[in-house]
Amino acid sequence: MNAHHDDIELLAALKTGSVGAFDHFYRLYREWLLVTAMTILQDQEEAQELVQEFFIDFWQQALYKRIDLSTITTLKNFLFVSIKNRCLNRISKDETRRKRLAWLQHPPYVTPDSRLEKNELHEQLEGAINTLPLKQSQVFRLAYQEHKTRKEIAAVMDISEETVKKHVASALKTLRQLLEKIRF
Repeated sequence: MNAHHDDIELLAALKTGSVGAFDHFYRLYREWLLVTAMTILQDQEEAQELVQEFFIDFWQQALYKRIDLSTITTLKNFLFVSIKNRCLNRISKDETRRKRLAWLQHPPYVTPDSRLEKNELHEQLEGAINTLPLKQSQVFRLAYQEHKTRKEIAAVMDISEETVKKHVASALKTLRQLLEKIRF
């Protein structure tokens, strides 16, 4: 039996919800995906975590239903692109976190020393958040005050994760502009 035929049978079994097919799929492709992720991320632990998250999503979100095995490379292409995109998203997220951390470590403002100054800062921040459009302020509060993930926010607000991302980016941009006008 050739690899193409095996992949078609494996995908057909996955589409029926077969746990045995998923186990076989996992054993068949895990190592290959791990090597791919490690090549991109250059971090074994992070690569293992990312590949594990992929397999969880692959099964729980039934990603296998989106695959059309019209050619022998379709399954591997789907898997490669999925892992590559997850790696790139992880790198992008890490870069964003590094920038925010650097900004917090070397802020363009003076941190408040007294309780009164902290209260004033809190009031100014709340005032600035309240000037945001309603959805933006809700998304911002969920992200930064309740520490929810994009996925959690999207589920709570019944919007896409991309919309959450745009609302957060717009809110941060607006808040930076408003707060930079206020010199501490």
